Amino acid sequence: MLHHYLPPDEQKQLIDAAGTSAALLDRRDHAWMRALLYSGLRIQEFALIKLGTALTALRGKYLFIPREDRKGKFRDHKVFVTEQLRSSLTDLVTIHFEMVGDSKSNLDHALIISRQSGQSGQPMSVRSYQLRIKYWAKVAGLTSDVSPHWLRHTRAMNIMRNSQAKDPRGVTQQALGHVSISSTGIYTGVLREELESALTQTDTVPSKRVSLKQLRADFERSAS
Repeated sequence: MLHHYLPPDEQKQLIDAAGTSAALLDRRDHAWMRALLYSGLRIQEFALIKLGTALTALRGKYLFIPREDRKGKFRDHKVFVTEQLRSSLTDLVTIHFEMVGDSKSNLDHALIISRQSGQSGQPMSVRSYQLRIKYWAKVAGLTSDVSPHWLRHTRAMNIMRNSQAKDPRGVTQQALGHVSISSTGIYTGVLREELESALTQTDTVPSKRVSLKQLRADFERSAS
């Protein structure tokens, strides 16, 4: 059973926690967490998205992730830009310009830059993503184990549970860029909230009271 994902209520708690602040870096966190949730990208490949790539995606339908940004062992990947992902990318582009300045931005700069990088356009580090999501998870009252990769698993689970497609597992495979359908199999099991609900329901059903005399009679009957 997969544990490292967020059910709907916890997704909302996390995103809402970061969405309450107007501070620039908090707005950046709010936007990139939404973008990860709606793209299902690995954080290593997400961190390498360039400003020009995001602008191209906003003009079209797909966000292109080249093979070399996927550790080389994967093929090129295209993420369909839903309205929710488009909104997140738009916010990230806006924030990028606020941090760097319109006139000094470069299409080859990272879309999401470190606050220390200034006009050099250096990407925010993977470690920073990890620390920032842990911070917001704490603010939201969630487990401290939350990592950016949880949002990839969450994207897959949302597709598996909410898609009306005939083959949701195939949709999930394509959406996440899995080379093999077998990699998608981890998302077909029982959800932890389904397990908890089922067991809670089971244990709250009144059990039929059986007398000690009846138990002895049943035992003697089975032993004879």
